[in-house]
Amino acid sequence: MQAAKLDRRTIAGLILISASMLAYEISLTRLFAVQQFYHFVFVVVSLAVLAIAASGTLLALKPTRAPLALLAFVYAISMVASYLTINFLPFDSYSIAWDPKQIGILLLYFLAAGTPFLFAGWVIGACLSAAGDEAHLPYAANLGGSALGCVLALIVLMAFGGEGALAFSACLGFLAASIFPSKPMVRIPCLLLTALGLVCVVRFPSGLTMRLSPYKPLAVSQLLPDAETTITHWSASSRLDAIESRSIHVFPGLSLNAVVTLPQQTALFIDGEGPFPISNLDPQDETASLLASYMPSGLAYILRPESHALILQPGAGLEAILALASGAKHVTVSDPEPLITETLAGFYAGFSHDLIKEPRLEVVPRSDRGTLHVASGSYDVIVFALSDPYRPVTSGAFSLGEDFTLTVEAFQNAYALAGNDGLLVITRWLGTPPSESARAWATLLAAMEIQGVVDPGKNLIAYRGMRTATMIASHRPFTSDELQATRRFLISNAFDPIHLPDLDPSELNRFNRLPSDTYYELFQSILIDRSATISAYNFNLEPPRDDQPFFFHYFRWRQTPEILATLGLTWQPFGGSGYFVLLALLALMLLLALPLIVAPWLVIRRRRSSQRATRTSIGYFAFLGAGYLLVEIPLISRLTLLLDRPALSLAVVLFTLLLASGVGSLLSPRLPLRKMLLALVAAVLLSTLLLPLATKTSFSWNLWLRLLLAAVFLSPMGLLMGIPFAAGLQRLERHMPGMIPWAWSINGAISGISGVMAVMVALDWGHSATLLLGAAAYLGAWATVPRIDK
Repeated sequence: MQAAKLDRRTIAGLILISASMLAYEISLTRLFAVQQFYHFVFVVVSLAVLAIAASGTLLALKPTRAPLALLAFVYAISMVASYLTINFLPFDSYSIAWDPKQIGILLLYFLAAGTPFLFAGWVIGACLSAAGDEAHLPYAANLGGSALGCVLALIVLMAFGGEGALAFSACLGFLAASIFPSKPMVRIPCLLLTALGLVCVVRFPSGLTMRLSPYKPLAVSQLLPDAETTITHWSASSRLDAIESRSIHVFPGLSLNAVVTLPQQTALFIDGEGPFPISNLDPQDETASLLASYMPSGLAYILRPESHALILQPGAGLEAILALASGAKHVTVSDPEPLITETLAGFYAGFSHDLIKEPRLEVVPRSDRGTLHVASGSYDVIVFALSDPYRPVTSGAFSLGEDFTLTVEAFQNAYALAGNDGLLVITRWLGTPPSESARAWATLLAAMEIQGVVDPGKNLIAYRGMRTATMIASHRPFTSDELQATRRFLISNAFDPIHLPDLDPSELNRFNRLPSDTYYELFQSILIDRSATISAYNFNLEPPRDDQPFFFHYFRWRQTPEILATLGLTWQPFGGSGYFVLLALLALMLLLALPLIVAPWLVIRRRRSSQRATRTSIGYFAFLGAGYLLVEIPLISRLTLLLDRPALSLAVVLFTLLLASGVGSLLSPRLPLRKMLLALVAAVLLSTLLLPLATKTSFSWNLWLRLLLAAVFLSPMGLLMGIPFAAGLQRLERHMPGMIPWAWSINGAISGISGVMAVMVALDWGHSATLLLGAAAYLGAWATVPRIDK
């Protein structure tokens, strides 16, 4: 880099590069979520982070004098090249097990995704190195710029979509190149490219929009006869597409005995997943009433006529229509995906018969859990609607996606809200062997146990159709009249009972016949001895809690032989490796991170007399790299519950932590490092206790108060998290001049590893365990401080 000191233009350019890098990462994540599947998104972004560490290693091995303006220009160009490469290379995650060329394409994906991070990290590392013992100043600029980039990315995503946000990230890169000290012949082209990029932000070239994997449900639906994509809308957290076709019919659990003309539907897709059907059906029509009588939830409205109903996970309104058509006096629905509600109230208002304006319908602008907490009074019927698509479950199945609607606490809240005579209705997909439905049953039983139900069998009804299972829970035992009405409903719809308080074995397995009624056997076993049954079962059916809200994480280590035996023989992403994708990723991260850390160390060992100080420095910066993400990732998850929207939680946590960390970096020269590290350990430990309590207390507050609470909660922790790295750089420069890039490399490499570890620990032990591990990492850094001062 240039030998000049870090003047204002350099700091301004650094802020823009940092903002661009985080905006690029967020944009890339959103685009991959739409194009591919979550396994792929996580793999690519995790490996790309290592490129930042690689930049530090390169600077440590061979310090460069490359102009920052040139590096920023190449960074911006590499973003454009990265997007084009990823978009037009035909990667197929399903055929990778038997098509060797897909491995090469995957490596090109990794290289393309990581190259911009390499150059951005190069710029940041060069600035840190040039600052010497004042490295806390550019580090603060880096953190502040990253905080700015987080907010800008979400704003541009809402306004111009994923492609526009990525183009905006490139604009920031070109703008940074024009601001860094350089000659006019460099600045002018960069400014022109910035202007061209802004044009692409506003009107992205149609021929360059993100191409979908052919296996995404949206891509499959686009192949239907007469399929037409009518709208595509973006928000900060989602992309919505609407597909019209006469072939779309989505009625989960519809009885095979149904004699009714199915209404026309339009399919909505969120991030390419779905469908979520909008039905051209007036709740006042006789057809709607007839259709409702053939759906699994219809029994609830027979048992509780003229009810006040609450619908959670409402999808695009089908369950609300069924409730209204069944005679419900008033229906309240949550609003977990505002894009769907906006579409129902706007473009498809006429098609949906103005469902949103129905006098008996009330939409609560909160998530499912938020709706449960702000709802007043009690309800006769509370329905957890089956709006999400079917997920085939095999050995190794897991999901990184959190679902706070399908946890013990959610079921407990809903059960309490149902009132003394209310019903709780849950419908889930059937699977072979039983998984999703069985886990919902176990979770419901756990919730009822917490609510003090001593003999839950008398208060429960469960039945199955061809593809779904429905569970109904009451606060009191079902009466004989209610059980007779239940039997009439089951027989008329050819639904088989799984559990009735007075079930006769002759009633089992009559309509949807199985070789043996595994659902009845498993449900009864869970009812009798939940702990022993879950412990012995091949899949993980442990009821998910808010601290571990992974309802679709079924993996158990005992499945390993089966996974290995079928690897590459099943039609799934990455050959059906399931949870082992994470293990493979962790191994790969370790393999790549090791040389990035060791290579500079081997050079230093030959030049320096104190190998102990070198090893201690590795430990110190490694602990810091591990600690930051081990704390940040679970905080994002836990605050999603408080703030309702994942995108809002991401924005608040990243912005607050990064900005506060920047302030901590500026203050680091004046604060005692060891005391600050102990304070940070205490703050992280306290967060495991205080965050659940704060969430429970403030659930019903308005959004601005909850945002303020989150910011107040995060700011002290973020400030403390910004101190150790900046202070460590000062000490490193004092004792080992010129090795700041190496510390940058260690921090980045271990951060990449800890990001994967954070997810794995959360999946298996919960977010609190992840936070405890983060506290342990910072405690390790505290233990090494006396040694790095020697």
